[in-house]
Amino acid sequence: MKTEPTKGNKRRSLVPVALVLLLAALAAGAVWLLSPVMTLRLSYQKTGEVILTCPVQVGDQVAVELTHSFEHVPWNEYYFIQSDGSFLLDRIEVGGYGAGIPDTMDVETYVGDDGLVHMDGINSVFPRFNWITSQVNMKDLLLNGQPILYFADLPHHSFVTCEIEIQRRLFRLV
Repeated sequence: MKTEPTKGNKRRSLVPVALVLLLAALAAGAVWLLSPVMTLRLSYQKTGEVILTCPVQVGDQVAVELTHSFEHVPWNEYYFIQSDGSFLLDRIEVGGYGAGIPDTMDVETYVGDDGLVHMDGINSVFPRFNWITSQVNMKDLLLNGQPILYFADLPHHSFVTCEIEIQRRLFRLV
């Protein structure tokens, strides 16, 4: 003989499901609150005044476009943001060889269709950058191919630091 479930039995069977869903939501919220938030920050070295902040993620590409030397040779550097907040130099493109331009690096080197010498797979790590800006030689700072700073907008010969700040979401809310 089959008995019909009562309303009380239905409610009791929904309680464990609701409890599991609630615990899953709380766990997802805790993971989200404790997950890192990365921010690219440029600031003046001497005063600490912040010039620019921009949210970033692991694997984002940061590029610096400038000209090198008296001959104004194009020089572009491409970095990837790593999980510890450092910058991994992956590639350099330069207009040729000369003073200060590496010519003996043990990396893949070729002349691209753009006429620039490309050096790929450099894999050098930089915890941060300290620059003295130049309105003449420094051009753009790009994030994933999009300009986020024109160095000409900064005072000539500014002492600038570029670094990644890592915080937990929970601490950003407080």
